[in-house]
Amino acid sequence: MFSWKKKEILSLKESLEDKDSRIRDLERQAASLRRVLASMAEGVIILDKDTRIISLNSSAEKIFGVSEKEARGKLFLAVVPNNDISELISKVLDKREFISQELTLVWPIQRTFQVNASLIPEEDGTINRCLLVIHDISEIRRLEKVRSDFVANVSHEIKTPLTSIKGFVETLLEGAQDDKENAKHFLKIIQDHANRLDNLVNDLLSLSFLESKAIVLEKQKVDLNRLVSDILSGFNSQMRKRSIEAENDLPVGLSVMADRDKLGQVFTNLIDNAVKFNREKGFIRVYSQDLDNKVKVIVEDSGLGIPAKDIRRIFERFYRVDKARSREMGGTGLGLSIVKHIVELHGGDVGVESTEGLGSKFFFILPE
Repeated sequence: MFSWKKKEILSLKESLEDKDSRIRDLERQAASLRRVLASMAEGVIILDKDTRIISLNSSAEKIFGVSEKEARGKLFLAVVPNNDISELISKVLDKREFISQELTLVWPIQRTFQVNASLIPEEDGTINRCLLVIHDISEIRRLEKVRSDFVANVSHEIKTPLTSIKGFVETLLEGAQDDKENAKHFLKIIQDHANRLDNLVNDLLSLSFLESKAIVLEKQKVDLNRLVSDILSGFNSQMRKRSIEAENDLPVGLSVMADRDKLGQVFTNLIDNAVKFNREKGFIRVYSQDLDNKVKVIVEDSGLGIPAKDIRRIFERFYRVDKARSREMGGTGLGLSIVKHIVELHGGDVGVESTEGLGSKFFFILPE
């Protein structure tokens, strides 16, 4: 009798130990699953058949600006006031099938998401839960738009001069070449448009090279005062024609570690704009400010300034404040974008301060 009880106790002990082991395994699996969900970039939300939130991971918390503790047990629509996602959940629960949909949310911030919704079957085959996986594709869509806009802008920039060249060539071929005065005028226009195309292609190649990962900066100690003096001398003729005064107020001996040729492109583009968009009898001033282990270089002009609505987009490719005037002066709309890329390659930042009618101050900041 005692022996039988002993065996029973041992069997019961083994059974309890086995259950404890299984519980520990389940706890480890649950902990591992929580870590996986927490590390996911996608937002994950689990809801019951009544659309009440059972759980959500940290990415979902960030996307919707809520905490799991506050959201658990509440209706989805009460936590996330978005009818599109709520309708998607209802469709999945009603149709009992996987649904994937791209949605643009305006709350709490405007973003574009790919929302995948599916059902979670229980062990007995019943379905009482719904799984939402929310993937932020805002950057993908933004890049697609940038690429689409870039192609459209390039096509437009190339088509305009080509159309003019084609038109004037046809006019010459139809007999206008016999009129020497008009023929010379037409050829000058053709030459201007050809130069514009050449500048555009060169700027596109330069921008493409700067955006590639293959570029290697040949850094050396660059004397900023001397570099600016050399570049300003190249604009003497243009500035004399419009009575524009230029001052190089950079301290003698001020230097940075940079790629001299690339930094020359930065100054050339900024000074070129300061000349083109300046007033008659205006001024250009290049000076600096000392920051902690950095140098801020400012190119100031007395031009017409930039409207407040345009400032945030001024460094975008092909963005122009005055499109007609910029094209008339041979601008490609890529100069400031090139400036931005070069400065950022050097680990610096660019910016502009401007008031419409009172001129502009374009600046860049580089490590010393």
